[in-house]
Amino acid sequence: MFLRRCAFVCFWLVLGLFLTRQPERAARATRAFVGGLALVADALARFTTAF
Repeated sequence: MFLRRCAFVCFWLVLGLFLTRQPERAARATRAFVGGLALVADALARFTTAF
């Protein structure tokens, strides 16, 4: 449980540092991630309507 909490804090710390130090790369990475999620959602919707 303690290691999971430490990993959670480290994840948010690294993410926060990435956002503050390189905001343009963070924006591009977020846009790509959201675009990928949209493609997966679209594919899942097409798959479920096919059956």
